[in-house]
Amino acid sequence: MGGAETSLYYLVKGINKDKYIPFVLCPVAGSLVDRLTNLNIPTRIIPLPPWRKAKSILSRSYYLHRLIDFAEEAGFDLIHSNTIWVNHYAQKTAKAIRIPLVCHLRDIIKVAQVTKYGLHRADMIIPISDAVREPLNDAGIEPSRIQRIYNGVDLQSFSCGKDALKSVHNINGYLVGIVGQMSPRSHWKGQSDFIRAAAEVNRKMDNVYFAVIGGDDSPLSDPKHGSYVRELKELVKSLDIESKFIFTGNRKDMPDVMASLDILVSASHAEPFGRVIIEAMAAGKPVIATMAGGAPEIVQDGITGILVPTKDYQSISKSIIYILEDDKCQRMGQAGRKRAKECFSIDQNIREIQLVYDGLLNKG
Repeated sequence: MGGAETSLYYLVKGINKDKYIPFVLCPVAGSLVDRLTNLNIPTRIIPLPPWRKAKSILSRSYYLHRLIDFAEEAGFDLIHSNTIWVNHYAQKTAKAIRIPLVCHLRDIIKVAQVTKYGLHRADMIIPISDAVREPLNDAGIEPSRIQRIYNGVDLQSFSCGKDALKSVHNINGYLVGIVGQMSPRSHWKGQSDFIRAAAEVNRKMDNVYFAVIGGDDSPLSDPKHGSYVRELKELVKSLDIESKFIFTGNRKDMPDVMASLDILVSASHAEPFGRVIIEAMAAGKPVIATMAGGAPEIVQDGITGILVPTKDYQSISKSIIYILEDDKCQRMGQAGRKRAKECFSIDQNIREIQLVYDGLLNKG
């Protein structure tokens, strides 16, 4: 599951069931549906073809009417669109049965996309960071219809993780990792910057190892499936640091993965928020993150980690060496854990979203 699905999972898992009855509609089967089913959360699969694709014109009308009919029969009181990509379906369904619509904005978008994806028609928009909120302000959306709510992390799960990488790969030294999907369109995640930074670190420190965590979530039918992973492995080979690198592929045990790391690096060129950052902080790990998107709202420079310019692998390498040589891992990690507890707990995230629901449902 990606960040949007993980956030939705935690919301419906922890929401006040005495007050709300969550029902999740998914466009496809998968891990999210399986995990919700295990929690006895009612779910239903209704395909939602891409709204703006010409080839979807006929099918989207059919599935929209199915969605409206089902929502009316089920007696929904409010619709929460988990991403903008399904917001047209959610908006038209909410309008048809005359109920409020909340839209979560989890991407950094352009001002023109505010109306392009129907955000201006939502009763409330929830951007996940101030960086994500900016185009809403620039598009003239009323401040009263915007409520920034940071994503939340399950502090309990990430406080008791166990090493899942060092022991398996016989690593006797520091382990620095980067987490992110590696589909053909994921270059903005900055894994190549991380690898080049690793090569610089390797020239000066012999006891540091590196982990690239994540896999290609693009369809197997995509002719470019796996191309970015191969590109990154070739880069590692060309820099002659294969003995210092592990590629883990997709992992479902993120608390244990984070427990294995000494430092997490987020080298993204434009991160809307940074779920892996708060997960690392919850696990008590220092974070090196680029000054892009929402990351500067999370990482306290010099306290919980270090902020570096985007696309600057030399600054990443210097920061890794600075933290490891001066043994700042524990101090920064403890500060990060404290900040995650104060600002990014899943309980706080759920409370704030429930307040949004209450405000819309109690109007008038």
